[in-house]
Amino acid sequence: MKEEYCIMPCGLFWCNKRYEGLVRHEIFFGPYRQKSINLGLVVFLKPTMHNMGDYGVHGKYGHKFDLMLKQAGQKVAMQKYGWDTQKFIEEFGKNYLEN
Repeated sequence: MKEEYCIMPCGLFWCNKRYEGLVRHEIFFGPYRQKSINLGLVVFLKPTMHNMGDYGVHGKYGHKFDLMLKQAGQKVAMQKYGWDTQKFIEEFGKNYLEN
């Protein structure tokens, strides 16, 4: 399996490498999906934590998990790329650390 670029550290509910059975989730999706992929702002999730369960990032009750990933992604991106908050907002439209 081809290794995908990921700058995220492993978390309690996600991996930073694609192992068998995991699916890629772009932390900043929608209009920022491709930028998320290019900058390594992706994680690898079990399908139930992605879109196959109510508590997955795209699930009925997944808002807190989605926000947790976005906050972690923002911190990592700012550190890795030397961005300040304003530059992050220019790149991804919003500051997720003030929620």
